[in-house]
Amino acid sequence: MIMHTSGGSQSSDASYTDKSAERTDEDLLRQCAAEDRRGLEELTRRYQSAVFGFLYRLTGSYEDAEDATLDVFLRAWRNAGRFQYRAKVSTWLYRIALNMARDMHSRKRARPQEPWPEDEEVVASLAVGSAEQDALESLERDEHGRELRGAIDRLSASDKELIVLYYLQDYDYDEIQAITGMSYTVLKTRLARARQRLRRHLEKARLDGNQ
Repeated sequence: MIMHTSGGSQSSDASYTDKSAERTDEDLLRQCAAEDRRGLEELTRRYQSAVFGFLYRLTGSYEDAEDATLDVFLRAWRNAGRFQYRAKVSTWLYRIALNMARDMHSRKRARPQEPWPEDEEVVASLAVGSAEQDALESLERDEHGRELRGAIDRLSASDKELIVLYYLQDYDYDEIQAITGMSYTVLKTRLARARQRLRRHLEKARLDGNQ
C-alpha cells in the first residue's frame, strides 16, 4: 500500500520525515481524523508488514491478506474520528484485521488454503518485527516447523485466532482480550482447549510420519 501526497517542498517533506518518528500512534490517528494523509502514510509504514503477517497467518492466502491489509488501513482512515483512545491504536488495527479475517472465513470456507511457504520466505516477504519473528522461530523449532504449520491449518478458525495471537504474534492475555473482546476466564479456557487440540494434531502428524 503506497500513498502519495501532493504539494509541499522537499524541505517540508524532509522536516516531516525527521519528526514522524517522534509522533505517537495517537498523533497519527488524529492526523487521519483531520484528513491529513501523511498520518495514514506513517501509520501504514509502521504497521503494514505486521498486519499483513497476522492476516496471512489467519487466512493462509497471500492474495486475501494483501486485500485485507489495504482494507484495514482504509477503514482506519475512514473511522479515525470515531476512535475513543481507550485502547492502543495498534490493538484497534488488529481488531479490525481480526474482524476482516472472520468475515473472509465465513464467505470463503470452501476455498482451499495456499500452502505455507518455507521459513525464509515468510521472514523475507512478511518482514515481521523482531519480537514476532523470535516467537515464530522459537515455536517452530520446538514443534518442528512443517508439522506445526500443518497442525495450525487443521484448527478451527476460532482456535487458530488464539494460537496465532498468543504464540505467533506474542501477545499477552490483556492484549488478546482487547483485540477479541473475550473475558479473561473465557480466553484462558479457550486458549487451553486450542492448545490441546493443536497438540493432538501435532501428535497425529508425527505418528503418521513414522508409519
